[in-house]
Amino acid sequence: MESLAPLALGFVAGITVLFGTISIIYLGGRMGVRGIGFLNGLAGGVLAYLALEAGSEASELVEKYAKWDTLGEFSLAFITTTIALIGTWMVLTYIEGGLRGSRGVFDERLTAYIVAIALGIHNVGEGFAIAASLLAGYVASAVLFTAGFAIHNYTEGFAIAGPLMMKGAKRVEWRLLSLIAGLSLLAGLPVIPGALVYYLGFSSDIALATLYTIATASIVYAMLHINLSALSKLGGVSSPLFWISIFSGIGLAYTTETILLFSLPS
Repeated sequence: MESLAPLALGFVAGITVLFGTISIIYLGGRMGVRGIGFLNGLAGGVLAYLALEAGSEASELVEKYAKWDTLGEFSLAFITTTIALIGTWMVLTYIEGGLRGSRGVFDERLTAYIVAIALGIHNVGEGFAIAASLLAGYVASAVLFTAGFAIHNYTEGFAIAGPLMMKGAKRVEWRLLSLIAGLSLLAGLPVIPGALVYYLGFSSDIALATLYTIATASIVYAMLHINLSALSKLGGVSSPLFWISIFSGIGLAYTTETILLFSLPS
């Protein structure tokens, strides 16, 4: 069943978007703005840790060639990962910019569609991190990424359900719930095709470093968005609660990785 690991991990990481949308529909009013902001900050802290993990993996794979006798490989790896990093940010920025430019003519329902599509695009990069870890033989890292992405993607559900719940209706119609569920899957399940890159069998260090770089860029992009959202809800950079939420997310990710390292075979 090991061959099903990318599919299973990708599904677990992505399906939590649906749980997040359902939670915000039924619990959003009780949680309040600060409660949602704390969850956003928690996810931001998790993403910060994961970005460091993925980035360090990419860096190690490139730096191993930083020798005179492997200067050609180092130059190729450096150029490839640099293009991957900047290119991922430019693609995500271009797509989001185009969607935002069109958002003014849309109602709340179509805004939710736009958000779901944008999140789905960046979630492909999360799948790359899972695939790269499995290809490198780092099962614990793959599981850590999955757990971290699952927590983060849970909070992505807030961004999808939010526009549809603006009017504060206490009762949710079945038709609306079905729409939200579909958009949640559109946003979350692209993690799976990203993770399925595993089956292409990339084995070179440069290929793995490129996958990690794309994943890092996607994580950082999402982290900035979600931390800005947390800042707006918790009162800005001077808010102690914001930093507590960030620290909690980092601590959660670190604790999860520690448990995995002790429980999973290396």
